[in-house]
Amino acid sequence: MKEDLQLKLAKNTPYYKHLGIEVANVRKGFAELKLDFKDCLTHPFGYFHGGAIASLADSAGINSVLTLLKKDEKALTLEMKINYLLPFKDAAIYAEGKVIHKGKKIAVSEVDVKSNNGELIAKAIVTCAIF
Repeated sequence: MKEDLQLKLAKNTPYYKHLGIEVANVRKGFAELKLDFKDCLTHPFGYFHGGAIASLADSAGINSVLTLLKKDEKALTLEMKINYLLPFKDAAIYAEGKVIHKGKKIAVSEVDVKSNNGELIAKAIVTCAIF
């Protein structure tokens, strides 16, 4: 899929707008997305909610896969596994998705979620179905 079309799709995703997810960088097999810290994305202790972090990780994973698809192909997340490593608050977080396998029907992206100063906050594996 062409990068400009993929960027257009990502920038017009209603869920991204709802959460505030921004596409920071996209290239073949890679996508970096950003999520600014907002009180509405926290749990009761004031840190990023795990669901917000997972949404960012899933989005980076699927977007990295979309960069490798043919014009007539689509992809959806089939499965995701995430490990939360550090609590984080008060600044933006970034998710970097890198495709580690792409077959005809399945693709897998490895995602690092990092703080604004590079600390690893979470690690995810996103498996996508291609159709």
